[in-house]
Amino acid sequence: MGTVTKKIQLQNDVFEGISSVFAVTGGLPFSGNACDLSAANMQEFPVSDDSGFNFDTGQPSIEHFKVKGMNSDWVNTFTPGDGELTLEIPCHETNIMDMVFGQTGKSITMTLPAGVGQGTSATGKGYVAAQKAVYLGLVILNDTEDKILFIQKAKFMAQAIFDGSNKPLCVVLTGAIAAATDNAFGVCDIAADAAGS
Repeated sequence: MGTVTKKIQLQNDVFEGISSVFAVTGGLPFSGNACDLSAANMQEFPVSDDSGFNFDTGQPSIEHFKVKGMNSDWVNTFTPGDGELTLEIPCHETNIMDMVFGQTGKSITMTLPAGVGQGTSATGKGYVAAQKAVYLGLVILNDTEDKILFIQKAKFMAQAIFDGSNKPLCVVLTGAIAAATDNAFGVCDIAADAAGS
């Protein structure tokens, strides 16, 4: 005998909103069907609220073959789509810049003439203006922080963007899933601690 799953049973299976996005260099450390992040170095990314995070596994294209006298397809084929991940990070923090550009910035000091800025010197880090691919794993918390969306491993390239608009200097990551495994992406429920916290 068959079973019927009613929509009311699916109400808890909804991933909605984002409260946090974390990245792990190299990807999430899966071993079979288990992933232990307790000792991982995770970096939180402050992603923009307006379209700052987009995940799409790719829309397939359909090739239709028709014969005279039939409205429906005689046969059709599907071509898998190209998935894409995009993150917009409005931040130039050094650890984030090092992580997404795949290089350690070089420390720099600039001596300024009087009347430029609020002092006579500036310090920071400089980066090579070359795009280099990096691998990152992502852990995204929903807005109630009781579920995570994970992406085991994605290949990204970063670009720095500042157009003088109302947006700050942003780093935009564009990439695609790079883990050809059973656990390339998924959603997990977060188990409550035994202490109830």
